[in-house]
Amino acid sequence: MRRLAKVLAVAAGGAMALAGVTTPARAEVWACSSFVNTTTNVAGAVCNGGFGTYRVAAKCNSAHYPYTRTVVGPWRTKASGQAGSYSLVSGDPQGCHVVHAWWQVR
Repeated sequence: MRRLAKVLAVAAGGAMALAGVTTPARAEVWACSSFVNTTTNVAGAVCNGGFGTYRVAAKCNSAHYPYTRTVVGPWRTKASGQAGSYSLVSGDPQGCHVVHAWWQVR
C-alpha cells in the first residue's frame, strides 16, 4: 500500500512538472494597415499595436512572364509601447506594377 502511494505521488509530481512547462509567448501585432501608391509604384505596411515582426507583401503585375508575382519588403520589428515602422517595397526594381498590398506576420 505504501509503495502504491509512493508511485502515485511520483506520478502526480511528474504530471505537475509537465503542466508547468510552457512554450514561449508568441508575439502578436495588430492595428496593421497597408497601402499602394500607384504614382510612385510603392506598397507599404505598418502595424501600430502589440509587438512582433511583420512586412509588406504586394501583388505586382508585369507584361512579361511571370505576369503576376508577389514581392515583399523587409521584415520590421515592433516593440511593445512604440510605434511601428513602415515596411516598403517598390515595383520598379522588380520590373512590375504594384496593384495590391497586404501584411505578413511571423
